[in-house]
Amino acid sequence: MNCPWRAPIQPQPSSQQRLGELPPEVWLRVFAYATYIPGAYAHDDGQSLTAFARDKYGISVHRRHREATDLMLTASRVCKTWAPLVTEFLFQYIMVKSGDHAIEIAKVLGRYEQDSLNRNSAGRWTIRLELALEGVHRWEDQHTAALAHIFACCPNVTVFSTAFSTADASLFQGRRFLRAMRDVGVRSNLRRLELKGDAALLETILPPLAHSLEALWLLPSRRTAPGGVVDPMHFPRVHTFVLSEGFGWGGPPPTWTMPSLNTLCTEDDNLLPVAQRKVQGFFETHGAQLQHLTACRSALNHVTTCTSLVEWTISCGLLFQVTRLGPAECWLPSTLRRLTLADDMSTTYMLRLDHIALLVEWLGTGLLPVLESIRFLLPLGRHIRRQRCREDWEQAVELLYERCRRRGVTLEASIGADEHTADIWSPLSMSHLLDPLDYHPLKHSFSAH
Repeated sequence: MNCPWRAPIQPQPSSQQRLGELPPEVWLRVFAYATYIPGAYAHDDGQSLTAFARDKYGISVHRRHREATDLMLTASRVCKTWAPLVTEFLFQYIMVKSGDHAIEIAKVLGRYEQDSLNRNSAGRWTIRLELALEGVHRWEDQHTAALAHIFACCPNVTVFSTAFSTADASLFQGRRFLRAMRDVGVRSNLRRLELKGDAALLETILPPLAHSLEALWLLPSRRTAPGGVVDPMHFPRVHTFVLSEGFGWGGPPPTWTMPSLNTLCTEDDNLLPVAQRKVQGFFETHGAQLQHLTACRSALNHVTTCTSLVEWTISCGLLFQVTRLGPAECWLPSTLRRLTLADDMSTTYMLRLDHIALLVEWLGTGLLPVLESIRFLLPLGRHIRRQRCREDWEQAVELLYERCRRRGVTLEASIGADEHTADIWSPLSMSHLLDPLDYHPLKHSFSAH
């Protein structure tokens, strides 16, 4: 029966029509959030780069890249409104896995170039170009030509990387590959460089880019001679330098000058006298300007030169080694605001009760007068701490909490590689250190020794 006073039922818009009602600016922000890869694009943020560089094998970043790509490919098929919007997010991070893959990517970019309605609509979005070559690789001249074409189609690339190539550089870095890298060296718009390779690669790319780089991450090859002389270079704009492993470098070469450097991360553990002299030379020149330092044993003797240090990251196992440098008040930087301890689950460098006790001692004696936070880089696994019973850990951490409350110091933790590489932190809790159901029948008294 019809009711004349009732308004007729209007047809409901389809889901595609509802999607089309939102302006493109909203969808661009949604896609940007959904495809965000922490630390992959920045060249002016030293903290995000050092966090990103914790992922030395690209496990987390490549998973995030794969997930973002799959998501945008799916979104491009949802509706006509979305298809042109996702191009930006499909091409902002280009990963080349082989020479043949470079040819395929060059062809795709070439098709966009030939489209008069979408001229360069893909390549102009590219910020990061990465060579993640897989295994033993033969690089040919046609691969070099394809890489040059990719650069030509991507005029806004500011980040170039070979850091995540899976093999040692000697397995893919031949003469033809080095010729391709010479073309990289003329890209004056590059601001951040991540290089895995031997001395030949460094000498090919670094000198022409030294004047424009702002962030540098090096993973020297095993073939790089640690005793060799590194040519002098001046990097006027580099504010962040990460040296992973180094295979005997010991630290940044003293012949390199970086007047803008404020963030240094070096993982080399070389204690040979020749390496130590190089490290000493670098710290004598740059120590006073450093604000953020991540360093292994090779740099511990030179912390006293870092008179402006704000953040210091060290492995847990090195805490007692630094106490051997002398009275803590003589070498602990009084400017330090953040102390980060890294636990990599190894026997040498894992977090122990002794380390908690030492922190309690420092906080109780008035050291580190401007300290604001203590942070822990912790692994996902917690079973290794069962060597001491739960009550001991609870007592130690509660005492640390109390000292921190008195001093106004916060305690934070980052758990697992995904959080480490994204610089994600949360308030420290006992569940970060021990499984809630963990039980150990043995009882030990809490001691600092």
